[in-house]
Amino acid sequence: MNKRSFLKSMVIITSGFLSAITAWGMGKFVSFSFAASRKREFPKEILSRVQPGVPFHVPEAGVWLVKMQGQDTVSAMDDKCPHLGCKQNWNPQRNLFECPCHGSEFDIQGNMKKGPAAKGMPHLHIQEVNSTTLMVSEKARRSQ
Repeated sequence: MNKRSFLKSMVIITSGFLSAITAWGMGKFVSFSFAASRKREFPKEILSRVQPGVPFHVPEAGVWLVKMQGQDTVSAMDDKCPHLGCKQNWNPQRNLFECPCHGSEFDIQGNMKKGPAAKGMPHLHIQEVNSTTLMVSEKARRSQ
């Protein structure tokens, strides 16, 4: 193999690799918008597992459930960061929700503490679907 054919092969391999990485990244970006079409339902019995002051994640519904100390009501917040849609993590040592992508931070009630997010975590409406199932929606904030 001469120098010209080697360089040609390397350019083709590198171009293919960069194209694959770009396609993967674009696919991940586009997939954020498809998450909104998922069913946001969860079993009603999950509410009994929510402890005061300890957020409870329900990944299949894309929601964090929170019961504040001294209250019986449970509120729901979207588990996606309002900045670019990354999944929030709860850090019990710091008592904060943290975005692993860009570093936004939110308190236990979803209020923004540190950007780049420009607003707090979206609060969701909890409604009963039937005697065993609850659903969350993007409507006005309400506690269950």
